[in-house]
Amino acid sequence: MTDTHSSPQDGRTRILAAALEVFAIAGFEGSSLRQIAQHAGVQHQLLVYHFKTKDALWRQVVASLFQEASQAPLSDWAERVKLAGPANAMREMLRAFALFTAKRPEFHRLLSFEQQVDSDRLDWLLETFVRPHYEISTRTIRAAQEAGLARVGEPGRLHYAVIGVITTGLVFANEYRRMTGIDPFLRAEVEKVVDLAADLLGLPPGG
Repeated sequence: MTDTHSSPQDGRTRILAAALEVFAIAGFEGSSLRQIAQHAGVQHQLLVYHFKTKDALWRQVVASLFQEASQAPLSDWAERVKLAGPANAMREMLRAFALFTAKRPEFHRLLSFEQQVDSDRLDWLLETFVRPHYEISTRTIRAAQEAGLARVGEPGRLHYAVIGVITTGLVFANEYRRMTGIDPFLRAEVEKVVDLAADLLGLPPGG
């Protein structure tokens, strides 16, 4: 039942949360605004009032997720690399990414749907959000390599290798639990996976 006493902002927040869940399960093409409104417990008209179209809603979900994931502006990472050194900064990036993935595994499921076909949404997603993160990550890997603190290899390949290490157990959590007997969302397990990703990069041991 729709909560008629909730504020417009409450309704917007509920819609975004519901849209993330629906898009992560069914993808953009397999979902509808009415389905999302029902899942959010709001009237269809309220959803249209806030977001107008399914495309606009999808883009706002993605933008909100990247805003949540970026605890600090990307420009701050360049300064962090200078202050902490590339190896420590890279380890911090891995940990921040892993903790966010543990909190929002739906994020990667949503993105995996968009990777299946070329679209304007995919172009917008990659150029607006993914590329800036990719560039700061690969620059940091390259800086660590030049300092002799990371393994030799194509930074882009290494970037995607550690993404796979970090996300696989969390995105496929049901399978991971049944096969390993380990809960991938436990903080201690997340830290072990961060260490594994850092080892893959050849980073020195960190705190």
